Amino acid sequence: MPKDVTAKTASDGVIFEFVIVGDSQKVSAIDIASGIEVSIISPLNAERSYVQEIAMRKLNRRLQREIQPTKGDGIIT
Repeated sequence: MPKDVTAKTASDGVIFEFVIVGDSQKVSAIDIASGIEVSIISPLNAERSYVQEIAMRKLNRRLQREIQPTKGDGIIT
C-alpha cells in the first residue's frame, strides 16, 4: 500500500543550489531525507523565489513518482 505523501516545502529539509552558467542559472533542489535531486535551468535574470518554487514543484513530482510508480512502460507526460 503506498504511503500518503504530502508536498514538501523548503523548510521541510530541502537544499537549494544555484549555479551560474553564462547568462543562465542551474537550480537544484535536493531532498535531505531521500537524497533525491532535481534540476532546472532558467535565465539568470529570473526571480530567485520563482525558480526556487519551480524546482520545489519538480522535486515534489519526483518524490511522488518514487513512492507511487506508474504502471506500464515509460512516463506519461
